[in-house]
Amino acid sequence: MVWRKLSRYVGSLEESGDILRIPDPVDVELEAGCFADRLVKRGGPAIKFEQPRLPDGSISKFPLLMNLYGTRERTCKALGVEEPRQVGEGMVALMKPDIGGILKAPWTGIGLAKQGMAMAPRKVSRGACQQVVMEEPDVTRLPIPRTWPEDAGPFMTLPLVVTADPETGVHNMGMYRSQVFGPTEVGLHWQTHKHGADHADASTNRMPVAICLGGPPELTFSAISPLPDNLTEYEFAGLLARKRLSIVKCETSDLWVPAECDVVIEGYTVPGETRLEGPFGDHFGYYSLPEPYPVMHVTRITHRKDAMIPMTIVGLPPMEDGYLGEAVGDAFLPVLKFQQRDLVDLFLPLETGFHNLAIMASKQRYPRQARKTALGLLGAGQLMFQKVVIAVDEGHPVKDLDALLDVLDYRVHIPEDLIFLRGMVADTLAHTAPWDNIHDKLIIDATTTPKGDPHSELPEQLGCSDSLEISASAVKGVVQARMLRSSMLVVTTNIEGNPKPESSMEEPSEEGAARQREIIRGISKAIWSLEAAQNLRWLFITDDDAYLASDDWRRRLLWQLFCRFDVGRDLHFDDSGGRLAWDATAPIPSNKGPLPVRRWPGVTLHDPEVAERVDSWLAEGGY
Repeated sequence: MVWRKLSRYVGSLEESGDILRIPDPVDVELEAGCFADRLVKRGGPAIKFEQPRLPDGSISKFPLLMNLYGTRERTCKALGVEEPRQVGEGMVALMKPDIGGILKAPWTGIGLAKQGMAMAPRKVSRGACQQVVMEEPDVTRLPIPRTWPEDAGPFMTLPLVVTADPETGVHNMGMYRSQVFGPTEVGLHWQTHKHGADHADASTNRMPVAICLGGPPELTFSAISPLPDNLTEYEFAGLLARKRLSIVKCETSDLWVPAECDVVIEGYTVPGETRLEGPFGDHFGYYSLPEPYPVMHVTRITHRKDAMIPMTIVGLPPMEDGYLGEAVGDAFLPVLKFQQRDLVDLFLPLETGFHNLAIMASKQRYPRQARKTALGLLGAGQLMFQKVVIAVDEGHPVKDLDALLDVLDYRVHIPEDLIFLRGMVADTLAHTAPWDNIHDKLIIDATTTPKGDPHSELPEQLGCSDSLEISASAVKGVVQARMLRSSMLVVTTNIEGNPKPESSMEEPSEEGAARQREIIRGISKAIWSLEAAQNLRWLFITDDDAYLASDDWRRRLLWQLFCRFDVGRDLHFDDSGGRLAWDATAPIPSNKGPLPVRRWPGVTLHDPEVAERVDSWLAEGGY
């Protein structure tokens, strides 16, 4: 199915009963986002708020859409495919056409030719996005949610931000969250690694910017996809839609924007002008704290007559962005396999925020081949942000987390199969990193050791008895203990003075941080000294807000283990070097430890009164 405009996709969801229409007024402040969060975590429908209520109490004339892509089924539907990998397979066919086959039977190349021709955007003189011009541009009249109590204001969370290279004129469309400062001022969170930041840095004068909202779903996927530099988002959107994307010139600048968008916000940035943006509840489940970012000055707002405003929320996973990210990962896997010929499969668990853990299946014909493959991935587009890569055999089911625990248990030799990469690129949003945009990375080789590898002579590894769980529970400072595998134990603790989920900790406490490090060392040594722990190789320590007896303890634990630790700071070996303690407790900010801990943000949690109100409403509706 080719959607061509947002209303077609929404209409299809309505026909299939996969969208919840809410006719009553709902506040864009805290309420709408809570509705979306509750439904996405339950695998519920998309939502259409027909009367979104603005902060001043008035009702916006634009319906608010949320959770449009909040299941795997909806993401596939939006892409018009049965499986996302079909997108990547089509790209590989264009990248490596069967020249011999086409020469023998030229008609077999007609489909590829049509695909290629569909990629070139088509300029039009007038677009549906310009049907109505707002008399006085005022971004605050749009239904833009504020989701979390500590959010600094309303944020556009599905914005298609269009900029152009000031030298070449080549356009870029990226998705950079945008904070509404006022009627005509918007903060643009383009990180230093993004094309928007490149364009701004190269500009010596006012730089035109356009924020597009809505439009056909392929635009959203194009904006978030890790495209090669020689393929623009507009070209990729045409490839997804199998039809040339219509673009139209902005009314106050020379930028070209998708003609079928629902809303276009035009404006400009001034070189060197910044303003504190944030806090903002982000996709790692924590608030990203205030930092200076460019300010967009709004000059015009145009929209369709029937405009609808799509938004999403990000926070403690699973969230809608998880399904979007999973679809993008699956879609581009064929392209990655084409570029990395030893790569067999790849999975980025949504619980870890996509940039914290990659499980990679690799061919293993010769010693250390999987490690080579992992290093190649860390240089591939946005995979450069990965913190941990676990390499497994090519037949391993990468999405089976129980199978992952199995191979970590019996295949990994510590420290021989741990490869540390010091001082590498980090995601700007990686709050655990000791420095902005810099952290260590870890490759764990969990593949079968081939013949000829020195590690093939290592002795068979033994496990621990189940009694260790009871013994460890009695250790001072341990709240709960649970065996994950015969060589793997997870314990929870409660460290006085460390950051708790409901609050941020911005000021360093050297005394508190030193005490926390000592407590972690004490728990580790005490457990390692237990008679039953002789063969314990993996010890995971985390805060007691991971309740190990709850129904979703696995999902919660996975989030904590990978979103609360730093490779260089929080991995500790015993005296033999063969046992590892993995510290995933929320660290106290410090400048004097082995590696610094920057200010530590709070977890994204809803206002209790709002949550109770929303839960009551959903219960009445049977959700």
